[in-house]
Amino acid sequence: MRERVRILFGGDIIFSKVVSQIVQARGISYLFEPVAPRLRGADWTILNMEGCISTRGAPLDKEYTFRAPPELAEQLRLAGVTMVSLGNNHSVDYGRVALMDTVEHLWRAGVWWAGAGANRTEAAQPVYVDFGDVRIAIVCFTAIVPRHFPAGEKTPGVAILSDVLPLLPDARKNADVLIAVPHWGDEGKTQPSAKQKRIARALAKAGVDLIVGHHPHVVQGYGRVGKAHVFYSVGNFIHTPRSKLSRQAVLLQAEVSQTGVESIDAIPLWLEGGRPIPPTEHTSRIDG
Repeated sequence: MRERVRILFGGDIIFSKVVSQIVQARGISYLFEPVAPRLRGADWTILNMEGCISTRGAPLDKEYTFRAPPELAEQLRLAGVTMVSLGNNHSVDYGRVALMDTVEHLWRAGVWWAGAGANRTEAAQPVYVDFGDVRIAIVCFTAIVPRHFPAGEKTPGVAILSDVLPLLPDARKNADVLIAVPHWGDEGKTQPSAKQKRIARALAKAGVDLIVGHHPHVVQGYGRVGKAHVFYSVGNFIHTPRSKLSRQAVLLQAEVSQTGVESIDAIPLWLEGGRPIPPTEHTSRIDG
């Protein structure tokens, strides 16, 4: 039986044109090589899949649309990524057919997902993971909501806060540790917004133990909201941002047990050539 479980949280995977060019030149495994040993060493690893994994569909009328090739799904598993959040503002960039392709490719590769699905119920459903003595529930959703993105009663899409909140009381009863992964905040801002803080309070009130967010594309800090540990943004993961600030990211490592969050370590990452590079040894610990 396992008394403690180690979970890693990373930021946004963004298959821009530049990242696609890097993959064509060096291969898709190149993106994960520096950090894969750390990912594989965890009991569970969660990243944010910013966009779809599909060759089908047409881009929506948006400023930015992202999609990755199907081979990314298997590469995620090989690199040690256990799960991705699809609850974001790019999962439906190429329409609902591409979203469902994403789910299919992840399923075939053996990678879990949450935050999107064939309908509202499926999109909001928590993922439950049992580690012997420790049971974890994970919910993912987006607070950045483009038009036509939310899942409907019978239509595919992403989960939003109002879909997830009603499910948290049952998730709280059925798990030792309840984790929320929101896509929220303002791009480029290093401090959480008033809206992020309101959502964090609602999640904490519902019994969430740990909240780890993304979307701002920069690192935002840690705080406590009631009993909940909140890391507002871990930044990017696979991306080619121009600014020094957005090339700095965090791989968050949480140790949890039956009694909740035991510790949190912030492992700094530096994005170079589209991929995250961890330090040899350096973490900042936050005890539970």
